[in-house]
Amino acid sequence: MQLITKSLFITGLLAPLSACDKPDTATENKAQVPVFEQSEIKTGGGITHKRLYASYLYPGEKLSSKQQLDFWTGFSFFRDPWVAAPSATGNRDGLGPLFNTRSCIACHTAGSRAKIDEVGHILPLSLVVRLGSKDANITGVDPIYGGQIQPRAISYRLTDAAMIKKSPYTDNVGEAWLDKRYAKIPGRFADGESYELLKPSYQLTKLAYGELAPHIGLSVRLAPNIFGMGLLNAINTADLLSQEDINDRDGNGISAKYNRVPNVITGATEVGRFGFKAKQPNLHQQVAAAFRDDIGITNTSFPDESCTNTQMACNYAAEYGGHSLADLEIPDNRLDFTVTFNELLGVPPARNLKSKTVQAGRTLFYQLQCQQCHRPSYVTDENYPVKELAKQSIWPYTDLALHDMGAGLADGVHEFSANGREWRTAPLWGIGLQKYKTGQQRFLHDGRARTISEAILWHGGEAEPAKQAYLVLTKQQRDALVKFVKAI
Repeated sequence: MQLITKSLFITGLLAPLSACDKPDTATENKAQVPVFEQSEIKTGGGITHKRLYASYLYPGEKLSSKQQLDFWTGFSFFRDPWVAAPSATGNRDGLGPLFNTRSCIACHTAGSRAKIDEVGHILPLSLVVRLGSKDANITGVDPIYGGQIQPRAISYRLTDAAMIKKSPYTDNVGEAWLDKRYAKIPGRFADGESYELLKPSYQLTKLAYGELAPHIGLSVRLAPNIFGMGLLNAINTADLLSQEDINDRDGNGISAKYNRVPNVITGATEVGRFGFKAKQPNLHQQVAAAFRDDIGITNTSFPDESCTNTQMACNYAAEYGGHSLADLEIPDNRLDFTVTFNELLGVPPARNLKSKTVQAGRTLFYQLQCQQCHRPSYVTDENYPVKELAKQSIWPYTDLALHDMGAGLADGVHEFSANGREWRTAPLWGIGLQKYKTGQQRFLHDGRARTISEAILWHGGEAEPAKQAYLVLTKQQRDALVKFVKAI
């Protein structure tokens, strides 16, 4: 979109925004803003939480006794730490040989995002370092480190003389440390109020097996919220693809694009839904990949350890654990329980949506065209196999599509058809409760934003006009918009 087009777009927004605290006073506002629906309060339809809990880790309301039992069984595999094999704890051994953390909950505190790692030279925990090609013409992952840095390892040393001659790396060790720094970027709104953004820089240090390949880049990510994922899984693919507009045929400056990714079980190419670049096509694969990549737990979807051929001690450590392809580290029944737990996680109800300030913020949300990417609602697939998730009116505020978010948020890394400037639209439901439930709130893919306002100010690319319109709002209007996002 050319600069003059952006200017005209923003100018056109400003006139109705001056009356945002009176959303029904102008006919043009009524045309832009949909009528408030009572269903907006029950964001997760029938599996919205009954009330506000101390964490997100509760099942939805309308579940059977059997489903609730399965949910809490799956929760135990999500919560409890895994240990190295062989161990007397047979149900939970198999950790590593390389891993980020020992349990799912360590990165997903209260079903949300764990406390972000400190600044400096760190062994990351909640931050995950993905590796990918910076060159669209070169596919694949790093030949030595694979697709993700695992900073921790179970202890194992090669002792066979013949093996030692073949490899200069005799110990199984964590792959790298991370040096994380922030630069402060000051700015001002049109009314003179100042703000400050934190721009991160990341560098791998103590690389255990030599340097990364020249074409490989880093994509640092803070573990995401996991509540409501079953409902996102239940959206009909056709409803998603109806929003795709890669070449911006309607001329609105928004080019929704869906990642095309492999289903590792069937081999088919499907629409990506999960992950910051929509790398996984369904919830089962998302959970199975996290087990293998983050904890080192092999399964039928990902039966191979994350060790590469260079990491011989890692491969021998895996054999020492006593697991084979026929004896994977998490059998299907336990993996299925964990998937069921994730699938049936409820969503908090919206709060104070009918208040005057929140309704003014709702009006602004639509007038700034936020709904172009953060699509408010869907009705889930009526044929979804879990009937409690089928045909539900839900309000996640995402299109699950990839969008160019500008140079400021770019990681330069490609994942399948997602390029280095593209990110999947994050769901907004429930994010206003993060501090209440976890004691911390961090936003965007790497947690750089400390507030919702900061997250908006990082938007660029396709969202640049909306950000520019946000910059010229009054403080009262900005507060109203943020309160709406917190309320949903």
